[in-house]
Amino acid sequence: MNEKNDDELDLRIIKTQFDERRKIIGKANESIQSIAEDFDISADIYETENHELISYGMLDKDLDNRELENIKKYGEELFRESGKMVCIYFLSMPDVKYKVTRKIKSEATILIKITPMHYSSAYDTYRHIESLVKRRIKLDKDDLFALSMIPSMGPPEDKRHLRIECLQLWQTICNRGLIK
Repeated sequence: MNEKNDDELDLRIIKTQFDERRKIIGKANESIQSIAEDFDISADIYETENHELISYGMLDKDLDNRELENIKKYGEELFRESGKMVCIYFLSMPDVKYKVTRKIKSEATILIKITPMHYSSAYDTYRHIESLVKRRIKLDKDDLFALSMIPSMGPPEDKRHLRIECLQLWQTICNRGLIK
């Protein structure tokens, strides 16, 4: 169930953050998925109805010439597998530094888009309240108000996911009697 929700969230982010308009039919097969692992890239690879590949993942390390070269080789390998255009999309963590000093050249048809993830305090607030619940500390009205505000504080593409997480946490709070 979580994997299905993760895929739905990934597809929504691909469409909204990267303006992807092609129809994605699902994840590519396991042999294609393993290519990301071979290049030490944290990504899921999806296939469009025209059998083009879209790689979507998180970039959590600084982007320098060496990392960009690795991404290029990854894209070239995906291109060899599909024979069609490959799109590589990354959401980068807020603290990633961009240190690329040269352009890349490739015979393969590759599009690489990197979008920085905008930091939101919603995640910090959620983790704080979650840690209080795990330690069985009773929550006061300010904590409960903060919990109710988390979905509206988060980025638009995460609102539904945050709402579900907060409702599950609220249920745990009620079941354990953690309200002052």
